[in-house]
Amino acid sequence: MDSERDQQQSVLGDSDQPERPRVLVVDDDDSIRRMVRLTLAQRYEVFEAGDAVEAIACLEKNDIEVVVTDVTMPGMTGVEALPLFHKKARGPLHVLLLTALGDQAHRNAALEAGADDYLAKPVDRRELLLRVQHFVRLGRQERTIRQQLESLSQLQALKDDLVALLVHDLRNPLTALRTAMQLVGPSIPPADQRVFQLGEAALKRVIDGVSDLLKVRMLERGELPLERAVIDGGSLAREVVHTMEAAAMGYQVKIRTTVQGTVELHADQTLLTRALENLVMNAVRHTREVIDVEISRVGDKALFVVADRGPGVPDFLKDELFDMFGSLALKGSGGRRGHGLGLYLVRLVARAHGGEVAVRDREGGGAKFELSIPMV
Repeated sequence: MDSERDQQQSVLGDSDQPERPRVLVVDDDDSIRRMVRLTLAQRYEVFEAGDAVEAIACLEKNDIEVVVTDVTMPGMTGVEALPLFHKKARGPLHVLLLTALGDQAHRNAALEAGADDYLAKPVDRRELLLRVQHFVRLGRQERTIRQQLESLSQLQALKDDLVALLVHDLRNPLTALRTAMQLVGPSIPPADQRVFQLGEAALKRVIDGVSDLLKVRMLERGELPLERAVIDGGSLAREVVHTMEAAAMGYQVKIRTTVQGTVELHADQTLLTRALENLVMNAVRHTREVIDVEISRVGDKALFVVADRGPGVPDFLKDELFDMFGSLALKGSGGRRGHGLGLYLVRLVARAHGGEVAVRDREGGGAKFELSIPMV
């Protein structure tokens, strides 16, 4: 026994785990179970089961990390029990099969059923020790990763709550400042009107950005109910273009509007307006030519299209562009540069209405953003 213990120490080294890993050995042969227990007992807390039914009961009661199981057992075989082993396990579980079967097809079937590896009988005790050590290490690493992901998720939730709180507290003073500027605007000398207008426009962008943050948070949580009403899509598109014309002039860009027929839809006008404004502003920032805004009816959907002559969007980024901060990835591509929130809001608004948004290549160069919203 002393020589056996020395051998295990030379293989495993000293343990710094706060808790001994738990290993379950399943075999109807008492001598095999005893051999596995003696091999692993110094390092691990070893549980035994004579068949698959006992093993399942043990997995339900104990946090087992590795199962060492025979394949051919009376009743349920080790291969048949594999799905239940994983289902009943309390955490990450690795399964090592002990088999006397020399048929490679049987071994492949075991691996396909969920086994992590197998050892052929008669089992080499040193190899058994090393295999179990390897699977314990993998399981512990997976548990650590899961804990870290859970911690990150909690931090993300706290961050989102903090952002929502800050946004809520910022809206009132910003709105008050905008009201004050509107009141004093007429008294500003004509020579200073241009500077005043630039300041007012900058303040509006800040307020819009703050509002977008709050809307994104509420849409993500499903806490922003849609205030649906019958909307004339053509009128909505024209109003958005009229609102964005001042910003477009600053970039020396013209906007053309095309409305094909009558397009009426049942939607939240405020959210849909904001989504269209974000699409138009995105186009304004990335082109020095004319932007085309089109609205039409396609089947039972209203289709809003914003097309520009900018650098376009690489194919590998088209799906990610509407993720939060997805447009920031374009900075490394030498193409568009986004702020990471505007297009994400467009996607949230589209999904809230049961619609979708996509970007495609525009014939002749540029990008074409398509926002489709069910009319009913």
